[in-house]
Amino acid sequence: MQVIKSYTLYFNTREANTGTSNNCTWRFTTPIVLSNTNNRFLISTPMVELPYSFSQVNTTNNNLPYTYTDSTGLRNFSSTSMFIPEGNYNINQLQSQLITSLVADIQLHWAGSTITASNFSFTYSPQTGFTTMSMTGLTFTVTIVLKFSISYVLGIMNGFPQTDQTFGTAVTLTSANKVMCNPITSIYIRSETLKFQNNYEAIVQNYQNSDIVAKIPVTTLPNSIIYYRNDQKSMISNKFLSDLNLYVSDNLSTSYTLDLQGVNYGIAVQIDEVQLKPTNAYQDQIGSAIVAPAKQLIQQRDNLLRDLIAQKDQLEKEIADRKNTNQMEAKKSEELSIPQ
Repeated sequence: MQVIKSYTLYFNTREANTGTSNNCTWRFTTPIVLSNTNNRFLISTPMVELPYSFSQVNTTNNNLPYTYTDSTGLRNFSSTSMFIPEGNYNINQLQSQLITSLVADIQLHWAGSTITASNFSFTYSPQTGFTTMSMTGLTFTVTIVLKFSISYVLGIMNGFPQTDQTFGTAVTLTSANKVMCNPITSIYIRSETLKFQNNYEAIVQNYQNSDIVAKIPVTTLPNSIIYYRNDQKSMISNKFLSDLNLYVSDNLSTSYTLDLQGVNYGIAVQIDEVQLKPTNAYQDQIGSAIVAPAKQLIQQRDNLLRDLIAQKDQLEKEIADRKNTNQMEAKKSEELSIPQ
């Protein structure tokens, strides 16, 4: 695979022609075009400077539906209006905010509610990594079902699987898993412009074609810059590029959007035009792997080769014998022809 031309593009989302840092497009003053339609483009991202300005709890995952029942039988309801404010939390902050949000939402559905934050007992054990939830100090029995089956990201953050969980004055709930308050572990830079030939993914949906340009691990703390280098090249089938679209997503949401909160980022894009077959450019094709010959075929080849060598030796011997016979007959004739 021979590189014919290379293009190095340096972008900052601040200078994009349309969109925001979450999803933007640059238009090229001079389109990038294949010099031979049998060639291909390879694309890579040698350098990315991505801000950790996004929130682990965001508008795609901050709603936690629940049901409330108590022994009075008068204040039973289901709620889909409880939200955790966007932001980044440690587990103690998250538990405290969850209590605050529950108290406020219960008051919306039950005017004059006597339930306060002191009635909730949410704890975290740094030794085990597990959390517990219960309620105390009430004269009636309360049962709350948190629907982590719908809000699985908040379940991950609190240490629960993707199933509904029940706690209350008579039920103490202990998480089945260790807490993970930073479940967004990777950022994906994607493109609606590029047509990838051999990219596939199964991140937030079943196995499918992918438009991922780069996968960037989140290895820093919030409000810092993630520096990422990458030499991996992906083949695209575009014959020409007049513009380039890039947008960002995470490893959790099927919405394929991530809010960078208005902060821009820089990226270097490398585009190489390659000739797949330098000695036969007009018959470019991606070949399949060579299959090793079967052992039986190798044995047959060796047997035939031995037979051919034996036949060759036999013929050479017959030729030599015939040559000797002819020489002897010629000498004898010559002797008889000499006068006595």
